[in-house]
Amino acid sequence: MLRTLSGFAILILLASGCSIFRPAVPVEKPVLFYPDPDSSMVQMLDSYRPALDRYMGQRVATVRDTIRFDQPEGALGNLVADALRFRAAHETHSFVHVGIIGESSFNLFFEPGDLTLGHIYEFMPFENHLVVLTLNGIKLQELMDQVAGLGGAPVSGVRFNINEENTARGILVNSEVIDPGRNYLVATTSWAANGGDVFPALWDATGRTDLDVSVRQIFLDYFSRQAELVDFRDGRIR
Repeated sequence: MLRTLSGFAILILLASGCSIFRPAVPVEKPVLFYPDPDSSMVQMLDSYRPALDRYMGQRVATVRDTIRFDQPEGALGNLVADALRFRAAHETHSFVHVGIIGESSFNLFFEPGDLTLGHIYEFMPFENHLVVLTLNGIKLQELMDQVAGLGGAPVSGVRFNINEENTARGILVNSEVIDPGRNYLVATTSWAANGGDVFPALWDATGRTDLDVSVRQIFLDYFSRQAELVDFRDGRIR
């Protein structure tokens, strides 16, 4: 239903003559007179709305606290990074060491109440998919330094302190010190892996696996399994 409506909306915009192009030289704008809406078109669109509202209003989980992204660590950042890492492990049948995603990928934070399917579409409006990258220990150290340089970001599977130089110190990957000669699996999004986020270390991976799993669906499934979402932080970045 949602895809059908989205495509239909695009056709309406195209038919109405919308354009992203603007003349370089200002021109006098004509006075435009628009006809009344086509009653049959309005009726058809109205017929979709109740079903769409019911679909998007489905409850996914209950939010118990106000849950935000924060620095150096935030409860919402922990949730989304954990969701990526756990799903990557499930899909690849491998131990995935790290999950990471930038806060710029998101549009909302969560307030107490019902979290609905519509909220998930607003929270993650982009069509990104899950990617698992292989980074050596040197690149993983570089990645954590980039996270520290930002003051913190959503990560999973790692713990470290941010020192006065805004670099990562005391890094533990699943309770182990980083081995420069070892390879690590890192779960992230296609957006981040393709250079769209703020972690250049991801762009120089030694291996890459693209998985046919929507990042939005990952969050939908993970939040649904959690059932209740609370403001929980475990000190993974300090």
